[in-house]
Amino acid sequence: GEVVEGAAEATGEAVDAGMDATGAAMDATGEAVEGAVEATGEAVDAAGEAVEGAVNDAAAAVEEATDDQPQ
Repeated sequence: GEVVEGAAEATGEAVDAGMDATGAAMDATGEAVEGAVEATGEAVDAAGEAVEGAVNDAAAAVEEATDDQPQ
């Protein structure tokens, strides 16, 4: 009886430890996903700003080129 009881207890503890580890892994994964989503959002923002800057630069260059033309 005692051996079975001990085995059952050890199994229960192992299951608990496994569940704790799984929970911790899920938390870490969630945080990693959150971080990746934030980083992606920031990258998209930066890309948008770069495109905006390039468009503005191009518009300014066109404006300058047309201003330089003799009328």
